[in-house]
Amino acid sequence: MRLMMIGALLMGMSFAGCANTGPSYGTFVRGADEPVIDQPAMSTGLDKRDLEKMFRSLQSTLFRSDFYHGLRDRTPTATVAVLPMVNDTSEHIDRQLDALLAKVETAFVGDGGFGVVSRGHQAALIDELNNQQSDYFDPDNAARLGRLVGAEFVVMGKVFDAAERTDDMRRVQYMAFMQVIEVETGIVMWQDETDVTKAYVAGW
Repeated sequence: MRLMMIGALLMGMSFAGCANTGPSYGTFVRGADEPVIDQPAMSTGLDKRDLEKMFRSLQSTLFRSDFYHGLRDRTPTATVAVLPMVNDTSEHIDRQLDALLAKVETAFVGDGGFGVVSRGHQAALIDELNNQQSDYFDPDNAARLGRLVGAEFVVMGKVFDAAERTDDMRRVQYMAFMQVIEVETGIVMWQDETDVTKAYVAGW
């Protein structure tokens, strides 16, 4: 109701601005005060709600997996490195994928069952791989990076998209894949996927 009142106020100010040929003004609101402002999609990119959906889907299967429960209470503690997700889409979502990986890393740390290699410690090594035009999503490169940072397991992922357009609609279907690789053997210990669809529809 309050947001509707704000919207009505803004419309009124806009009409007044048109009548007086003066500037129109908006207002700032907090999400805590107006939770509904987090609900609508603002673009075909990934937003907070999309990231939460992807994270919950991947985390739930990872934390229920035989891999996770088999090593969670091991002594000495198993170590894992969370690598950046590869953006193989037509969208500019690298920062959003960084946020998703930060959530995965935070979940590992918060659960306490694994030692987690700092992502900051990986930065220089990842830059080196990028300079060599090496794909760290490749299991061999991921295992190499894991050995360099002292991790027994690496978490890595890749996001693809299927983008289509008609005269009045643009749709982007995101497909995210994540897996855990054992550094010593290169064996995939766990893998899962999740998806999100965003669209722009004219006239809605």
